[in-house]
Amino acid sequence: MPYRDLEPVSKQLTIVVGLTVVGFMAFGLALSFYRNVLFEETLGSIQQQNNALRDKISMGFADLEYYRSAQFKDKYAKENLGKLNPGEKVLIITNQPLGHAGTSDTEEATARQQAAYEELLRQMPVIEHWQMYLFRKNEIEKLKKGL
Repeated sequence: MPYRDLEPVSKQLTIVVGLTVVGFMAFGLALSFYRNVLFEETLGSIQQQNNALRDKISMGFADLEYYRSAQFKDKYAKENLGKLNPGEKVLIITNQPLGHAGTSDTEEATARQQAAYEELLRQMPVIEHWQMYLFRKNEIEKLKKGL
């Protein structure tokens, strides 16, 4: 029986074990790097939230300062309590309701014609809108005037 050398098997086993250990170490390093990247992103988002809260707090302090000011107290007294400073007069501006008294018959007819035109367009398929717009622009004017 020839003598077998067991040394190459032990060398191969050592190399395989060493490469396995190095592989696990590389995996651990990659995992650690990934966790650090996630942690940095989390810190960035927390920093943004902190900045937003800081801005909100500063706006709250500015509002509080305004509510404590004499200007706000004067405005509140005038608007809600009806108080006036000496020498001031009140001017009340109201919106006039839109009625038939201020519009003429031609404006009403134009408004009705426009409403009928828009209703016709709503009922028409969109493809016909595009065809009229791209190929038959004169028909759009005819429709507006014809209704």
